[in-house]
Amino acid sequence: MTLSLQPAHEHPIPALADLMTRSFEGYFVPVNITEAAMHTMLRHDGIDLTASRVLMKDDQPIGLALIARRGWTSRLAAMGLTSNARNGGVGTWAMEQLIEEAKSRGEKEMVLEVIEQNTAGVKLYEKVGFKKIRRLVGYKLENPQSDAAHNLEEIDIRDLARQVTYHGMKDLPWQLSGATIMQYTPPARAYRLNDAYCLISNPDAADVAIHSVLVKARSRGAGLSGVLMRALFAKFPGKVWHVSPIYPEEMGFIFEHVGMERETISQWQMSRAL
Repeated sequence: MTLSLQPAHEHPIPALADLMTRSFEGYFVPVNITEAAMHTMLRHDGIDLTASRVLMKDDQPIGLALIARRGWTSRLAAMGLTSNARNGGVGTWAMEQLIEEAKSRGEKEMVLEVIEQNTAGVKLYEKVGFKKIRRLVGYKLENPQSDAAHNLEEIDIRDLARQVTYHGMKDLPWQLSGATIMQYTPPARAYRLNDAYCLISNPDAADVAIHSVLVKARSRGAGLSGVLMRALFAKFPGKVWHVSPIYPEEMGFIFEHVGMERETISQWQMSRAL
């Protein structure tokens, strides 16, 4: 058996999407990645296909590692192995290669998120030197009732991204950072209510994701985030609202105050110095 890594950019996008889907079969959160979804992920997360790798066993692809890059930091945006390749130390070997490649590019840090309940994955990343930074949590709320009559101002998503960069926590998870928010486009929509801001997915859909919530530092503690979200619930009634498990646990009260229930799946935000 010969293991090797191939640059992901040498493979067509449809093939990468299919490989990613197969690499996450039977996972805690199975995925079905279409070609369009792959393109969106690459843009949102800043994934560099020249640094990303297809894992090969002899001449067969058995996994995929997507690497995002910004400045001196790289992020393991996703890594999965097909079901026939999940034993025998392939994951450890691949991570060791990816870490060395990041060092050779001059990067200072590699970050990732891993589902907390995926104990094998957590052990793998700890084995190769990653440390837990914080727990990330998600929430859900079905058909909330709200008659909050506030005048929401729709704003350019770029304006929200600038506010997150300036006023947000400096060590936000990659997917909540201003740089990531900047890549969102309609049908996602951004709203402002005084010093509170929120980015949501397409509100015409039955399920709506809350991608970002921010209150400027000068106005924190006054409950503005709850006022804003209740106003959104009133503006777009009859929806199922989702918060992906990418929010630091210390931010959970924001969602609990509007009646959202915490999801059972959580993640660890992890980092490794290079």
